[in-house]
Amino acid sequence: MNYTFFTPAVKGYSVAYDVNGDVRWYLTNKAVWDNTRLKNGHLLVGTERLIYKPYYVTGLYEIDMFGKIYKEYSLPGGYHHDYFEMPNGNLLVASNDFHNSSGTVEDIVVEIDRNTGKIIKKFDLKNVLNMKDGESENSTSYDWFHNNSVWYDKDTNSITLSGRHMDAVINIDYKTSKLNWIIGDSTNWSKEYQKYFFKPIGENFEWQWSQHAAMITPEKDVFIFDNGNNKSKIKEKYVPAEKSYSRGVLYKINKEDMTIRQVWQYGKERSSSFSSPYISDVDYLDKNHYLVHSGGIVKGDMKASNYPAGLTKGKVSLMSDTVEILNNEVIFEIVLATNNYRVEKMPLYTNTNLSLNNFKKLGTLGKTKVNKEKIGILNSNKKLDNIVKNYDIKLFTEEDRLVFSGRFKKNNKVNVILYKNFVSKYYELRVSKHPYTALCVDIFTEKETKDGINVTKYINKEGLKGRYSIYVEIDGIIYNTDKYINI
Repeated sequence: MNYTFFTPAVKGYSVAYDVNGDVRWYLTNKAVWDNTRLKNGHLLVGTERLIYKPYYVTGLYEIDMFGKIYKEYSLPGGYHHDYFEMPNGNLLVASNDFHNSSGTVEDIVVEIDRNTGKIIKKFDLKNVLNMKDGESENSTSYDWFHNNSVWYDKDTNSITLSGRHMDAVINIDYKTSKLNWIIGDSTNWSKEYQKYFFKPIGENFEWQWSQHAAMITPEKDVFIFDNGNNKSKIKEKYVPAEKSYSRGVLYKINKEDMTIRQVWQYGKERSSSFSSPYISDVDYLDKNHYLVHSGGIVKGDMKASNYPAGLTKGKVSLMSDTVEILNNEVIFEIVLATNNYRVEKMPLYTNTNLSLNNFKKLGTLGKTKVNKEKIGILNSNKKLDNIVKNYDIKLFTEEDRLVFSGRFKKNNKVNVILYKNFVSKYYELRVSKHPYTALCVDIFTEKETKDGINVTKYINKEGLKGRYSIYVEIDGIIYNTDKYINI
C-alpha cells in the first residue's frame, strides 16, 4: 500500500498519511524540502542545521524509515529545495556560493560523489543567464533566479531547473552547461534569449508563473506546478490573488520547430481556493495518473494572498490541498491545516535490509573566510559574561563548527576572534538580513532598529588546528569569553 508523504514548509513534521487520512509514520527531525525515495530504499532529507537564514541547511541526511542516519552530506553552499539521484548514484543538489562576488543565492547546482561527498561538478547559472532578464515581482538583485527544482534527463543528458523569480523553466546541457531551451513568457527578456523560447500552439494555452517542481515525464512532456502569481510580468496587468489560481500543467515541447502545446492541466477549475503563491509540487505516478499538491495556500484576513506565509499581512491562515487524479478523475484528496513543501506517494515498507553499519560523515562545509589577521599578544580583562544578557549571546560548538549568536543593532560592529600563538583570526559577524536570505530585504523595521536582530556566525573547523582561545569584539571593545576550542 502506498502512503502520502508530506514535508513541512512552516512548522510540523514530515508525515505519511494513509487513504483514511490517518498518520502512519512521522519523522521528529525537522526535515524540509524534498523527500524522494532513493534507489536503495532510503530517504534523503535536509539536515536540521542552518548554514544561513532563512532556510539554507548544511546538507543532507540519508536515512531509513526508522530514522537511522547512514550518511550525512555536508556542502560549503548548503542545500535548499531539491536534489536528484542520477543514474550513476551521484546527487545533483540545489546549493549556493555564499562567497561569490555578486552576493547571490539559489543559482548554483552541484553534483556530489555519492561515496565521498566531494563536489565533482558545479553549474553556475550566472554563466548561463543574464541576471537582469525576465525579472518578475519577486526578483531581487541577490535572489534573481530562485532555483527550486532539479531534474536530470538521461535520454538528453540535460538538467531542467525552475527559476521562480524569472517565471522560467530552463534546460541546460549536462556536459557543457549551455542553455538548450526556456519555457515561459519571453516578456522582459533580451533579444539574445528569444531563440530559446517556444511558440505556443493549440487551444487553451497558458504560461506558468512563479512555478515549482519542474520534471520531465517518461513521455518527454514537461510537468510543472504553476503557482500562477500575477499571471503577467507587466504590473498593470497583474491578476489579483482572489481572481487567480494554481494548477498542475503538462506541456509537450517540439525542439525541432520550437513549439509548445498544453496537453493537460488541473487546478484552474478550483479558482483561488486552490491557489498557492509559493512552494507546492506535482508528481507523475503513471500515464494519466498524477499528484497535484497545492501546498502553500495562504489567506490574510480571510482573503487569498499572493505572498508566502511569512510575508502575508493580517490574520494569517494556512492550508495545503493535495489531489490524486487518474484518467481525469479525482480519486483521492487530502486537505491539511498547514503549508507543506513537497508530497510523494510511496510505500511505507521497502525490501531494504536494516543495517547497523557505522554512520559516515561525507563532504565538507569548507573553510570560513578570515576577514583579517593580527600578530601580537591579545589580552583583555573584560569578560563576556558581563554583557551576555545585553546582547542575548550564545556560544557553543558542534562537531564541525563553532556557533556564535546574539542580538545586535544594525550599526554594531562585531567580530569573533580565535587566538593562538600570538595570531588573532577575526571573523566578521554582519548584523544584516541581506544578502543571505531569499524572502526579505535588508530593511530594518522600527522595532528592529530599536531592539536589534538575532544573527549567527558559523566558523567551520576545516583549515584550523590546535587550541584556540575565543574572544568577541563589539564596537572596538574586545571581550574574553574564557572559552577554548580544540580542533
